[in-house]
Amino acid sequence: MNKNFTNYFSKLLIITCLSLFSACHNNIKIINNNYYNWNHQQQLLLNIKHYKLNGLITYISKQYNISANFYWQQINNNDYKFVLTNQFNTIKLCLNVTNNTTKLIINNNIFCYQQLPDIIIKELFNINVPFKYLNQIVLGIIGNNQKFILNKYGYLNKTTLYDNNNVWNIIYGKHNYYHNNMVVLSKYIELYCNDVNIKIKIYNWII
Repeated sequence: MNKNFTNYFSKLLIITCLSLFSACHNNIKIINNNYYNWNHQQQLLLNIKHYKLNGLITYISKQYNISANFYWQQINNNDYKFVLTNQFNTIKLCLNVTNNTTKLIINNNIFCYQQLPDIIIKELFNINVPFKYLNQIVLGIIGNNQKFILNKYGYLNKTTLYDNNNVWNIIYGKHNYYHNNMVVLSKYIELYCNDVNIKIKIYNWII
């Protein structure tokens, strides 16, 4: 067999194999060899069905620059409670989401909707928050077809979430994690979408 043809065929085979490998992994960028840690972490996170956390949330856009203390209780995969309070711990807003029904409490007035809170808050206040994905975001669980980058410890560093017409770029704070006997959980998360920037600082996790 012609030597030049053999060399050409070998190079072509290598390029083809690399292309196939790249196509199978086009949703992940690994910056070290801690992919095992990542897989193990994801399996542990998927087993968390309920938890409580509190912290500080800041919402910045062309229209708003506001901060409030928040409390989040995840009851199960779909049901949760989200509460905003001021510096005096007075409740300013409360969302109870159960069986796809949203109960909104503002200044002791109760409103019930057969809609997701994402839609309600957007229509009432022109505030864009991906509530239906917040459970996934704060835990650091990656959905299907979601691109992400790991840090050198094998923990989530950056990811992109596609929500209808919204593209959320999410950044997890470097070295800011809570470690317990079960999993590693984030202390600081930032979300970006168009002119919206949401900063979430978590003070405490209860699992």
